[in-house]
Amino acid sequence: MMRRRGIFIFLSLFVSAVSNAQTYSIIDFGAKSDSNVMNTRSIQSAIDKCYKNGGGEVIVPAGKYFTGTIFLKSSVYLHLLPGAVLQGSYNPADYPEHDISSAKKFGTITHDGVYVKYMKALVIADGAKYTGIKGEGAVRGAGEGQAFQLGLNKDGRPKNIFFIGCSNVLLKGISVLNSAQVTISISGCEKVNIEGIYINSLVNWNCDGLDVDAKDVTIANCTIDSEDDALCFKSEYLNKFCENITVTNCVLSSLCNGIKLGTGSRTGFKNISISNCVIKKSSFNGYRHWKMTPDIVYNPDLQSNNTGIVILGVDGGLVENIQFSDIIMTDVLSPFFIRVGKRFLSPDNKPSVMRNISINNVRAESRSVIPSIIAGLEESPAENIKLSNINIYILIAVSADSLKSFPADILENNRVYPENRLTFGTKLPSSAFYIKHVKGITLSDISVSYREKDARPAIYAENAKGIRIQGVIIDNQKFTRNKAMFLETKTGLIDVLD
Repeated sequence: MMRRRGIFIFLSLFVSAVSNAQTYSIIDFGAKSDSNVMNTRSIQSAIDKCYKNGGGEVIVPAGKYFTGTIFLKSSVYLHLLPGAVLQGSYNPADYPEHDISSAKKFGTITHDGVYVKYMKALVIADGAKYTGIKGEGAVRGAGEGQAFQLGLNKDGRPKNIFFIGCSNVLLKGISVLNSAQVTISISGCEKVNIEGIYINSLVNWNCDGLDVDAKDVTIANCTIDSEDDALCFKSEYLNKFCENITVTNCVLSSLCNGIKLGTGSRTGFKNISISNCVIKKSSFNGYRHWKMTPDIVYNPDLQSNNTGIVILGVDGGLVENIQFSDIIMTDVLSPFFIRVGKRFLSPDNKPSVMRNISINNVRAESRSVIPSIIAGLEESPAENIKLSNINIYILIAVSADSLKSFPADILENNRVYPENRLTFGTKLPSSAFYIKHVKGITLSDISVSYREKDARPAIYAENAKGIRIQGVIIDNQKFTRNKAMFLETKTGLIDVLD
């Protein structure tokens, strides 16, 4: 009884504290909804006053407020009321470079193994505790502005929201639009709650929807439509895992990948569960459009999602205990890309390690001849991979005549950016699953069907040990270990069950 009373008192005090939180309207600090007014100083003054007085909420009322970079602080929340828009300035000078060199964060693409020194963003929180953005308004970048049209993989473009080294972060209810680069980046943070946000970022290159490099994270009920990866987890620090994460009930649209772990995978990923999500092509047919021929992609003039689920360990880190379940994906070039690579090595000069990956209850519609790829390294095979209750429908097939142009040996290109079509090419010897350098893999209750007959076997396995195949149906026929369904080389311990 005393314990219940204690909990009641705690909750009462918490509710009282929230209801009595101090509020500061940006209007009272001189902000104006006027395209000719830059409100950076007024908004920052409201944040600073709120912080100085112990925290609370900074209110952004209905209207469009132009601003450059603003900095959130501990115990301060931006509250965007319905109709409120924080509009990013179209002048690059309004986004000063923020020094993050002390964080020792690695870059993923353009920094080639060195620490990132500076970052630009519309909203920045650096080392803040108990902070975030909530409400029904929008944070809108200036990504369509001519000054930010710098091209693929170019630095100097501001993100919309950047949180680094923060804890107890909240993003709830808001819309985040039109970024000039990654839309939202949560980097090196702890205790993050992202609930019911809407992201639309289709006006520039490298516009991931939501990037997360953090621990103890919940993401739920979000809708993302992005030019680059929709939901992307990263590990860009040494001795700091991206871990303890749940994702549920999200709709993810992209011109690149739906859900991705990597490419940055320095320390690695642990204990991540993703469920009840829909992955589909972006609403916009442009920018990252895969220009492939009709023999490789069905209806290539239509935009597509490159890969539905990508799991990478390529920078020397550990990837383990990853679970996907109840996923629907459409218009993907291929459903899965699971890869151990060696773009970088660990500090003790070892490649990445991957183990205990589970993907269950997936319905996928594939539009290319590129199969799902599950590949480790000879010196570091992917271990204990389980795929179950998977239904794949493939809209395009390779004819016997076309198969003559396929290479006899598949060479891995480890010098390119680690991606299915770049690392292994588009012409592989199987239609559904390409498996290489794997130790312990289970394929159970899997159905693969085709719009047209494919001359390749459904499954190819090379240097794969401990293969268990159970309840697999290929084009309405039970799986049998023959060359029409299964091509193997240097394999062992294969167990095929009805």
